[in-house]
Amino acid sequence: MVSLSPFQRTRELLKNYPEKNGWIDMSIGSPKHEIPSFIREIINDNFTEFQNYPSANANLNFGVNISKWLSRRHNLKTDDYTSNILPISGSREGLFFGSLLAKKIHNNKSIFILPNPFYPVYATTGYYADRENLTINVSKEDDFFINLNMVETNTWSKTIAFYLCSPSNPQGSIASKEYLEKLYEISLRYNFIIIADECYSEIYRDEAPHSIIEVAEKNKFKNILSFNSLSKRSNAPGLRSGFVFGEKKLINKFFDLRNVSAPTVPTPIQIASEALWDDENHVIENRELYNQKFELFQNNIDKKFNFNTPRGGFFAWLQISEFGSDEEVAIKLWSAGLKVIPGSYLSLNTSDPSSADNFIRIALVGSNSEVEQAVAIINKVLN
Repeated sequence: MVSLSPFQRTRELLKNYPEKNGWIDMSIGSPKHEIPSFIREIINDNFTEFQNYPSANANLNFGVNISKWLSRRHNLKTDDYTSNILPISGSREGLFFGSLLAKKIHNNKSIFILPNPFYPVYATTGYYADRENLTINVSKEDDFFINLNMVETNTWSKTIAFYLCSPSNPQGSIASKEYLEKLYEISLRYNFIIIADECYSEIYRDEAPHSIIEVAEKNKFKNILSFNSLSKRSNAPGLRSGFVFGEKKLINKFFDLRNVSAPTVPTPIQIASEALWDDENHVIENRELYNQKFELFQNNIDKKFNFNTPRGGFFAWLQISEFGSDEEVAIKLWSAGLKVIPGSYLSLNTSDPSSADNFIRIALVGSNSEVEQAVAIINKVLN
């Protein structure tokens, strides 16, 4: 079963209910903070490059600063990893093509392992390539990550790829280094690819998340494809600019696939992206703004919800099961002026009920005032 767009499903759910004037949209995780203005001049200065086909590989315009950033961020042994990097048109496109590549490499295997709930693109290759999407429900007890001890040996041996998202979407949990080390050891033992979605890696409260990149360095990043982008980090989802990092052999095969089939980031955007990856000031400011929103949300949300601020990301994953189903709650809040995503829309229907049915996802991407208004609506409507 393919996972449909949660935004499309939410629009369908709410279409027959009246819209309240001045409603607040917290359904989509689209950053609203300002994009760094210095890239405007960079794009203008390189405007004529739009008349040329851009490179699909790392080059003088793209990859050098990213390599240095990766080295600083993950304390790697060198800062020359340009041959381990490719430009991609945002992480979503990269995640799809990365999983398509994994299927081709491990064509004799049959399973993609996904956390449930998850980012919908994870399920697309399994569906369209006629492979099994094994969705494993995650729980608060396991910090909303797949319990690796619960996966059977027979399943690991059939695994094409394992999807890892840390900080996780929608819960905002951060995987421990011990968890990453254990997962990586399993990937080496059973030879499957870890597809790491790290687009929220720079949105965290206090402590920077560890990365699968760190634990895989000792094996030259074998079995690793890590995806990141400027959408969240730099408030630039419209640039459609990201990168994939991984084992050279995988990156070379990834290049062969994308070079003939995938969209390529325009050269002026590549040059502007390099400048963004080289600047940390706007990232620090961005992170502080999100932390302010979570402080407002935590201080004002009614204690009956037992909400705890997540360690990463910008979503509030709010348990609402005692106030109705996730769809019923979404309709109630919409009628009062707040749009959110029902948790079940971020999961696949399986034989086991998903814990996602008990939650709604609230994107804290608007102004502080909107966060305060949203909390007031939630407290009033859900009682």
